[in-house]
Amino acid sequence: MKTTAYTHSIKSSNEDIYGVTRHSAFVMDGASALVDSRYTPAENDVVWMVHWWHDYLTTHLDQLDKSLHEILEAGVHAFNEAFSTFKPVESLSSLEQVSSALAVVRTVNGDLECFVLGDAEISLKDKKGQVQVITDDSLKHLDAKVIAMMNGNAHRQNFCVFKDFTAEELALLREHRMQMNTKGGYYILAHDPVAIQQGIYHTVALDSLESCLLTTDGISPLDRFYQRDALIEAFRTRGLEPMVEELRQHEKEDAAKVKLQRLKTHDDATIVLIEFEDRGDSDRHSA
Repeated sequence: MKTTAYTHSIKSSNEDIYGVTRHSAFVMDGASALVDSRYTPAENDVVWMVHWWHDYLTTHLDQLDKSLHEILEAGVHAFNEAFSTFKPVESLSSLEQVSSALAVVRTVNGDLECFVLGDAEISLKDKKGQVQVITDDSLKHLDAKVIAMMNGNAHRQNFCVFKDFTAEELALLREHRMQMNTKGGYYILAHDPVAIQQGIYHTVALDSLESCLLTTDGISPLDRFYQRDALIEAFRTRGLEPMVEELRQHEKEDAAKVKLQRLKTHDDATIVLIEFEDRGDSDRHSA
C-alpha cells in the first residue's frame, strides 16, 4: 500500500489540512466565520481549528477498539473545551462559529471504514474499475444559490463588503450558515456533537479495492475536465502537485468564476491518494 498526500493554498494560511497514520488518513476543509471575529491566537480561528483536529485525529484514529463515531464525538467535546479557553462556545452565534468538512478512512479487520461530514469526498476505485464517490451534497446545493446570485450581477466587484461578497450575497450566505447542523440544513464538523451521527459512513472490503482518493472541495473544479476514474489515474501517474498546478491554471483562466462556477477564484486544495494494488512500489508515505 502506498499513500501520497499534498495540500496547497494561494493564501498565506491554509485552511485545509490532511493527516496520515498507520491505519488511517483524513482531509479537512475549514470554513471561516461570517462575521469579523477572532478569538484564538492563530491567524484566524479556522486555522486553529483544523490544526487542533489534526493533532487530535493523528493521536486517536489508530485506537481500533473505538468506533470512528466514538472518537469523533469525544473529539467535539475536547475541541469545545479547548476553544472555550479563548471564548465559551455556548456564547458563539452560528455566524461566529468556524467549521470544517471532514473525510476519514481507516483500515480495521480487513475492511476500509469511510466517514464523510460535509462536502469533502472519498472516491473508491475497485479492482473491477468501478468508482464510488462518498460525499454530502447538501452544502453544495446551498452554495449553488449564492453562485447563481453572483453570476446575475455583472458589476458585483464594485460592491463587495465582506470577503469579496456583496451585501446581498453575504446575507444569503449567513442565511445558509444559520442552517448549520440543523435538520433540513447541512451537517458539518463544528461545536455540536450531534452532527457526528449525521455523517455518511460506509465499510468496504479492503481486498476489493485498487485505490482510494480523499479530496477537499478545492479539487472539484477538475471534475469539469476529468471523469472520476480518469482523475484518480491522473493523480497516480502525473503526481499530486502537477495536478494542482493544472487546477490553478484553470482557475486563473476563469478568474470571473463563470466556467468553474465557484464562490471564489482559488480555494485551498488537498488530496490524499492511497493505492492498495501492488504496482511494484514499496510501501511508503510521501507528502
